Amino acid sequence: MENQNITPTPIETPVGEKPGMLAKIFKVFYQPSAVFGHLKGKTEWLVPLFIIIIAGSTLGHFVRPIMVEDRMAIAMEQIEKYRDQIPEERFTQIQADMQSRFEEARSNKYLWYTPLMAAGFGFVFLIIITVVCLITGNFGFGGKAGFWIVMNVVAFAALVGLLGDIIREVLMLAKGSSYVFTGLGLLKPVEDGSFMHYLLRQIDVFSIWRIITTAIGLGIIYKMKPNKFAYVLFSVWIIFIVLVALGNSTIFMGGIVY
Repeated sequence: MENQNITPTPIETPVGEKPGMLAKIFKVFYQPSAVFGHLKGKTEWLVPLFIIIIAGSTLGHFVRPIMVEDRMAIAMEQIEKYRDQIPEERFTQIQADMQSRFEEARSNKYLWYTPLMAAGFGFVFLIIITVVCLITGNFGFGGKAGFWIVMNVVAFAALVGLLGDIIREVLMLAKGSSYVFTGLGLLKPVEDGSFMHYLLRQIDVFSIWRIITTAIGLGIIYKMKPNKFAYVLFSVWIIFIVLVALGNSTIFMGGIVY
């Protein structure tokens, strides 16, 4: 039987005048196909990363006391379940230590290394997603793209996730509560420590939007259909949120919270 070579279905790269950096930032939300075809530089990912770090750190500083307050209530409620299993003196000490740590966190002291930690975590997170996308495109689908070009796509698509964070954190400040959701978390709006609660809270419109935007960008730079990448990204995302939900629902005193 004659061998048949399977080649990727090409997608036209956007043509026209190259948008400036500010235009790229705004268009990634409503016209991503006009952005990703023009991300050719090796350092363009730095701009969205910088925006994510600054916006995330600033808003995070203001909502931290609200989040700590809610987490403290959950932790105190959880520890009460163990009162009968721990000697009273030991239980009182554990309770006092825990309350002291929460009080310190609630004071919201600005630490000079906080932005550095945010930058480090943000960079590592982008690297991990980029590696997944690179393996999928270069090895899984037989395409060819450079690491930093894929990194550009991942970083600009991450701005969609940042928009979701900004909206939720503004709502937190207005409501005075961390129980704010932009997706299926609304079905279980009160923290109950269950697996289903932590799973539903991660399924929101901005996460889905971000994945779709990333798939569109990968489709453009690899000249393939975006849905091929969407299937992989959604699969990885589902595995991730299930693991996070398991971690949150099983780890003592409220979990790792994501």
